[in-house]
Amino acid sequence: MAEKIPIVDLNNELLIHIGGEATKKHSIPWDMLRNVGDKLQALLITLAKYSLDQNEVVNLNNVTIDFTGFYQGSAVPSWSLNRQPVPTLFDADDILIKSLSKDFSRLMYNVDKGNYQAIADAYNTNEVKNEVVTKVFDFTNAAGTAPIQIVRRKKNNKGFAKIYNIRRLKKEVYEQLIAKDKNVNLVANTPDQTAVGKIVVKTTKSGRLSKKPSEIYPEKEAVLSLKLEQIVTLERKYLFNAPVFFQFYPEGKGIIIENEQLDLFAAGKSLEEAKFDLFQQFDFSYQRFSQLEDEKLSLRLRKVKTYYKLIVKDVING
Repeated sequence: MAEKIPIVDLNNELLIHIGGEATKKHSIPWDMLRNVGDKLQALLITLAKYSLDQNEVVNLNNVTIDFTGFYQGSAVPSWSLNRQPVPTLFDADDILIKSLSKDFSRLMYNVDKGNYQAIADAYNTNEVKNEVVTKVFDFTNAAGTAPIQIVRRKKNNKGFAKIYNIRRLKKEVYEQLIAKDKNVNLVANTPDQTAVGKIVVKTTKSGRLSKKPSEIYPEKEAVLSLKLEQIVTLERKYLFNAPVFFQFYPEGKGIIIENEQLDLFAAGKSLEEAKFDLFQQFDFSYQRFSQLEDEKLSLRLRKVKTYYKLIVKDVING
């Protein structure tokens, strides 16, 4: 039976016990405290970017941490995730916090066991693997040689109990974990380029399609887009003053559709599924903005709300 991994609720309290000579008088050098906090935040942001359990688009600015207290017992500083997050239209950040707490706890469990290979093996691409391992190396060495633990309060607040030992990832082990690109010197250092093309399609006498590029535009000059004159859902139809363009592109085995001005990001296994997701998000956002007062929105969201009002000519219910 697999051992249960204790979950550290990052939205509540993260207590880190720092021992050693530097903290034996119930104080801690500022440089050490700041370094631990900085490296912890960098690790959490990286884990949030590559969360193993969720695919929502989130505001990484809400993954910053707050220093919330300092307690005796050698030295036990306390942090939590940002308690004044930037408001968002969707509940993706709530999903992220639960997923991030789970990912962080899983990672700290392996750090406690000294199983750093399991941390590296959890990620498929070398770029992501290397970034996560580097942030783990930085955090586990943030207090120098001082022993550190993640702890929890005992009942009745009578001291602290260990949850995880933060074992230092040694330099030689770190270098073994970092994935090296074996083909780095075998090919020219010129990245692939993406372009958008205009295709002339002809049907031959036998019924076969002939496709021939007629014009090609670099990605920095042109993108694939959907030209929509209306949005239709089961509840409502939105008519636009003029056609609105939505960028779309393949991502993995699916399709992504987005519009930065409308703060929309939709996905699906096919273009039709992605369009359905887009229409549902548009309807939700428009209705949500209609309910929210400008004073409760950030400057960016007020601009997004204004753009919704600008493009929509009429809303037909039913």
